[in-house]
Amino acid sequence: MEVVVKARFNSSKERVENFGRNRYVMYLTFEEDEDSIIVIKSFLSRYMGVPEKSIELKNRNSVTGDFVFAVN
Repeated sequence: MEVVVKARFNSSKERVENFGRNRYVMYLTFEEDEDSIIVIKSFLSRYMGVPEKSIELKNRNSVTGDFVFAVN
């Protein structure tokens, strides 16, 4: 299954909104850095109830900034 995540950094509170069809907006309380992918995978794993090892980054859309993950 393919999951698309739009991450909003520097939010006042962490939360996830589901927009159906495996699309999510994730609000995170920290600034974006090179370790952001690890945190997003962990947060997505907890939210979806799947093991973190079953979530793999496929790509990142350079125009929209969306993260695309493959979930097995």
